[in-house]
Amino acid sequence: MQPQMTSSRHEQALTKIALCIRDCPDTGGGVQLRRFLWSLYNQHHLLNLWTLVSRLDGERSVLVTEVLTAALVGNLKEDDIKRALLVAGEMARWDETQPSSETQQRLEEAESIVTSLVRSLPPSRAHTDLVSLQRRFAEVRSEWRLATQEETGT
Repeated sequence: MQPQMTSSRHEQALTKIALCIRDCPDTGGGVQLRRFLWSLYNQHHLLNLWTLVSRLDGERSVLVTEVLTAALVGNLKEDDIKRALLVAGEMARWDETQPSSETQQRLEEAESIVTSLVRSLPPSRAHTDLVSLQRRFAEVRSEWRLATQEETGT
């Protein structure tokens, strides 16, 4: 008789989180769990901890605690998170929601409008905010370019 391999508590928690996401991805808790997993996986998604705490019930909060504890002590592996994202259907959803050429064109138009406003406004708080927004547009373009390169392998 072969010994049975048991999964760790954080792996079980990840599986339960994935199933919650798969079953209810667009509920308040589902959205927060999606953001939580993506934040752990690629470190690019912002997660407001207050919103996370306020949108989860006790059972899901315990799951998040298990996974976060494992991450903090170095026991959480990238493959574990990726597996949870796959089970949840998040990888497929992400593939389906890549920005279209129309979306990219709209972003370029918005960036052009902001650039025009930066050039026409006198120094002020609004001008400073628009310059900051202009930098963020550049960051978005850069991230899209990197994501496209990763997808195509170039």
